[in-house]
Amino acid sequence: MLPKNAVRNFQGSSSLADLFSLSDQTNAISFSGGYPDAALFPQEKLQQAFQQRLATAAPDLFQYRSVLGDLNLRKKLTNYIHQLNVECSVENIMFTQGGQQAIKLLASLFLNSGDGLAVEGPTYIGAVEAFNEYQPTYYEIPMESDGMDLDVLEEKLQHHQIKLIYTIPNFQNPTGYCMSIPKRKRLAKLAATYDALIIEDDPYRELRYAGESLPPIKAFDQTGNVALIGSFSKILSPALRTGWVIAAHSIISDLANLRLAFDCQSPNVVLEAIDQYLTDNCLSDHIQKLRNSYRQKLAVMLNCLQQYLPNECHFSKPQGGFFVWVTLPQDLDASKLLHLSQQVTFLPGKDMFVNSHPINHLRLNFTGTTLEEIQRGCQELGNLMKTALVTTPK
Repeated sequence: MLPKNAVRNFQGSSSLADLFSLSDQTNAISFSGGYPDAALFPQEKLQQAFQQRLATAAPDLFQYRSVLGDLNLRKKLTNYIHQLNVECSVENIMFTQGGQQAIKLLASLFLNSGDGLAVEGPTYIGAVEAFNEYQPTYYEIPMESDGMDLDVLEEKLQHHQIKLIYTIPNFQNPTGYCMSIPKRKRLAKLAATYDALIIEDDPYRELRYAGESLPPIKAFDQTGNVALIGSFSKILSPALRTGWVIAAHSIISDLANLRLAFDCQSPNVVLEAIDQYLTDNCLSDHIQKLRNSYRQKLAVMLNCLQQYLPNECHFSKPQGGFFVWVTLPQDLDASKLLHLSQQVTFLPGKDMFVNSHPINHLRLNFTGTTLEEIQRGCQELGNLMKTALVTTPK
């Protein structure tokens, strides 16, 4: 029999398909999806990179190659990872079809039905959908403003067999919270002590708009118990579908063998085009443009939420990433608010919790909308909430 605080499968009514459907509604302001600002994609320079590499590459560009991905691009990534104080060689890296595939491959490699899996509450719904196929026993670890509650996690590790720990330490999806350095160090030690693998999902690392950058959990890993996932989706383009996983050589070797049953490798043309882009352009300059734009959007959203939301509502104040997390009064149902809204969409939070499913949270994305849309959308949200507070039975 399962313990009361764990469930084998998370059957949320929301899904990635629902999320994309909300985000694609053209008759409403969308705060729902985790979309970058399409106006900031380096379209012309990416086009030049594709054309240059297609014109100059050897014929084997169109041939099968290493399952790990383009060697030159792995070398570039290795140089970047070394700057984060992470030990890494090209043999520790495998490119994947976005960070999402990296999560799925790690789940496929490590999880059997009933295996213990600790996730933050709330957490990224796409990761949960990747895990669900393997029917794990979920342990929901509450989020605090400086990362997951490690006292709760340690108690679960002491009393249950937990194989994987999934975390988003930088500007967590959906809360926007950032894990503190002491917690990163302690989490790495806990994983080593209890022989659990940390899946460190880190797509928002470079999108910090205030404060100092923090080392990844992987920087404190001395036993090979951390797999670090990154992606070009948020800093170049989601359509490139290029992410990566960095892990101990034994894990990468097993993932590479498993990958052959999925899609064999990431597309050479895309990887080489990214390599050409990085050769010809300064990625740091492009990321700075993203930061400047998103910093302004975040500031406007926080100011508008402060202005328009009723005093009974609270929201996170992240220093980076894509999301703001809103907490409503306990009896106010975010899903019902969404159904009442005609002018703005958002993501209700209950399906981002694998066990508890509280109804009074919602996630807002600020990067994919204009400043004017942020202002109008926040005002509409405030009006919805004020009306709901008046009409909701006490």
